[in-house]
Amino acid sequence: MLSIGQIPFNRLVRPLRFGLVGVSGIIVNSTILWALVHGPRLAIPLASALATEAAILSNFLLNDRWTFREAGARRGTAARRLLRFNGVALGGMLITLVVLTLLTSYTQLALLAANVLAVGAATAWNYAINSRWTWASAQSEPRQPPRRQDRQDLIAELRAVDRGSLAAQPAASAHPRELGLLWGGDGRLLTEQDEESLL
Repeated sequence: MLSIGQIPFNRLVRPLRFGLVGVSGIIVNSTILWALVHGPRLAIPLASALATEAAILSNFLLNDRWTFREAGARRGTAARRLLRFNGVALGGMLITLVVLTLLTSYTQLALLAANVLAVGAATAWNYAINSRWTWASAQSEPRQPPRRQDRQDLIAELRAVDRGSLAAQPAASAHPRELGLLWGGDGRLLTEQDEESLL
């Protein structure tokens, strides 16, 4: 049984892991940025874009294998999660580019200090969207309406059950929501015309 003190900590584990991965991404980003600006002397915006993409790939691998490793959060293929993560990170990259450019153009901050602030500004965006979309658990997705064949099977099952016992013992496989749709709320089975409108 969890104690009261463990519940808030458990809620912080994933954001803390995401933050630690983000710190590793800052190191990757800053190292590549410095190398591209001081080596081949690329312009800061281009060097930042390349460094940010390298950090995005590194962060995805770490987040996918560690931060969001639960089975429910890792649904779909890794390629699909990577595309989503990269798409979200493009917004973060835009935030990083704008903040870095503003800080290096209008302040006296050193390049790496400005970069740390710029990447930090994008981290909140990245976590909020990725935790709700890229690695959202299956339970958080909206429930799909029943398919036509499911409805037809349910109608056939309801017809096969004695009307007198159906009110007391609904069919075991009938989902309560669908069962409620098939009963008029007043204990009567819907008419064939009502059934046709469901199909």
